[in-house]
Formats: sequence, C-alpha cells, structure tokens
Amino acid sequence: MHLRFLSSSRFVARGVALCAVLVAAGLPASAAEPRSSVVAIVADEIVFDRSQAEWSQAYLQWIAAFARDSSPVSDTTGARCAAKQEGDVWFLATSDGTAPVVRTCTVPAGKTLFVPIAGTMERSGNREPDCNSMARIAADNITHHVTRLSMTVDGQAVDNLASHRLATRECFALGLRQIPRSAAKTVVADGYYVMLQPLPAGLHTIAVGAWFDSTAVSTTYHLDVR
Repeated sequence: MHLRFLSSSRFVARGVALCAVLVAAGLPASAAEPRSSVVAIVADEIVFDRSQAEWSQAYLQWIAAFARDSSPVSDTTGARCAAKQEGDVWFLATSDGTAPVVRTCTVPAGKTLFVPIAGTMERSGNREPDCNSMARIAADNITHHVTRLSMTVDGQAVDNLASHRLATRECFALGLRQIPRSAAKTVVADGYYVMLQPLPAGLHTIAVGAWFDSTAVSTTYHLDVR
C-alpha cells in the first residue's frame, strides 16, 4: 500500500509513501536561562563514528519503535522525551502536526542533541524496492514542499540551515528497534536535521520551524540539562 503522511499519526492514500516530519519550537528563553552560543555541528562531521545521515536513520528507527498512541511524537507535555533514549545522542521528537505543542524535558548533561527540522520518508512494501527512485521522490518532496526553515537556541539563530540537509540515499531498515525486529531495508529519507553539541547545565529553549506546503507545525522544547 502506498501512503502519504504529514506525521506518524495521520495517513492519507497517495502515490508512493511520503512522510513530512516537521518540528518547530518557539518560546524565547527566560531571563533565568543561560545564554549559550549556538553550537550546531556542521552536517558533514562524523559524530560518534556515524555520519549525520546515519543519525537521521537512527532517529527514525527510534520513532518507529513506539506504538502511535505512546510515541514521543504524540506527546503533548514532554513526559515521554526520555523513553528509549540511549547512548551519547539524545533525540528531540517531532510533533504530529495537529496543534502547537509545548514540551518540558530533562536531559542528562553531556548529551549531544539531534534535532529534526523537516523531513520526508519514502517506504516501499516491496522486498526489492527501487531505492534510487524512492530517493529521487524524497528529494523532490523536500525541495518543492518544505520552506521557511528556522531554528534558535536560547534565542540565538542557527544560520545556514540549508547546509544541514541529510539524505540517506540508500534504503535502510526502519524496524531495527521494533518488537518483533524487522531488518527489511525498505525506507529512504531526506530532510533537514541539526546536531547540537552538549548544552551547558541549566535551562534552555530550542526553537525550530518549517512549513510543509501551507501547513506549519509548532513544538516548543524547554530543556533542563543536568
């Protein structure tokens, strides 16, 4: 079956599978929050022995490990932000696009943050998917449907977000963290993701925004790093 979806919680039939994953976060940091400098890692830098495109795969595999009604994507408070997090990189989940979301989350000190801005995912039900064709479709969707990228860390803008575009190009296995585990390589992804160096201990606000066609998605993360 071919599906189109704006998030992991809404599905509409259409052509080849499309996932537009958008996250926005946007309240200014309070006076009590440390004014950290922007600490984005350049997109071609290897982080903990993985390319950042591989980290985008790991992020999507993390999201896929949850049932829809218990996913960090559908979380409206931040209560699930620590669920199934592991290792040195901490993922900030997207929202489902139905309404603005405000999340409060405690993050262990020293964690590198991986923040999706906007992305698409193409999924095939075929055992031998046409990964090159799927990658072209994903790239076309990002190029022609995603606009108005923005990101701030504690009110400071992260510049040149277009340089943070990551494409998996080849198919990968979305279900490696699912139970039962699936190793079928039937998914490609493309999108904008920013890797942040660990933030100093204290309160922080990360604000990220994008539009998919005429739809804006808004999620606010207030982080307590300790």
